[in-house]
Amino acid sequence: MSVQNLMNEAEQRIKAKEVFTVVDANGEIRDDVKVITPLMQEQAQKKKEMETYKNKSENPFIFTEMDGVKFVELTNLENKQLGYFLVMQTYIDYDNMLRAKGAKLPMKPVELRKALKITDTRTFKKIMVEFEEIGLIHHKEVEMYGKSYKAIFVNDKYCFKKGLQGDNKNRKTVNAVKIFIDTLQEVYEQKKVTAGDVGIIYKAIQYLHYNSNVLAQNPSEMDEAFVQPLDMEEFADALGLSRMGIHKKLVALTYPCTYREQEVELKVFARVKVGKHTFLKLNPFVAWRKAGEPPVESYIEFILEYNKRTK
Repeated sequence: MSVQNLMNEAEQRIKAKEVFTVVDANGEIRDDVKVITPLMQEQAQKKKEMETYKNKSENPFIFTEMDGVKFVELTNLENKQLGYFLVMQTYIDYDNMLRAKGAKLPMKPVELRKALKITDTRTFKKIMVEFEEIGLIHHKEVEMYGKSYKAIFVNDKYCFKKGLQGDNKNRKTVNAVKIFIDTLQEVYEQKKVTAGDVGIIYKAIQYLHYNSNVLAQNPSEMDEAFVQPLDMEEFADALGLSRMGIHKKLVALTYPCTYREQEVELKVFARVKVGKHTFLKLNPFVAWRKAGEPPVESYIEFILEYNKRTK
């Protein structure tokens, strides 16, 4: 076969998107060259998009404003109320409407009460009334699937969910913290964890350092040499708890995880000791500030701390 015929055959294969080898000008097959056809590019792009979508769906998150607890509406709330509010945020959709996991319709009050682990109906109603009075939530009728439903919306001043739809798709996230929905809900599902315990997490995110997840007095300082970690006692004071009180709370804050085919518990907070001072680090799979997802190895120290405690 002539060189011209070989080149013609190669061109026909390219047009047919069936190229698996490359033929050079001398008619020799080149094994060291890879041809990527338009079809292969398209398939690779679709695969990449699917993997991205899969990762997002496996690790869904909402953005919570980092300084939310400093807003005047929240400053007088107890840790328990803050905990209820943070758990509530994990059920918002792209329009900040509360929607049960996997549900197509608005979340019903009875579903929300169950999600918040409130057994008493009167207590639940009292909390909802208070949240509405101070502007944390509001009720509105929505039209869905040809019918009208009563829906509960969370004020997007405090949290939002970004996607290709909704009013928050172009919202900036500079001062927002990712709260991983499944993880926080798993934490709260533990019998030993109370709403007040989750309120501690809410108060902690205002101190969450951008790079290290250590609680710091200057959480946005990029130069590690100038980061000022928040001492354990300082954090206890901010929570209105004693050193012993915060210790008990932190021991309770765990959630289950499978690690190397073994069921273990992950700590929500890890202790970091430097000299006489003890600082706290928040589990990056609970809250995370940086783009993308936290590296898998970043939760190792939370497992190790648990293992040390149980040995």
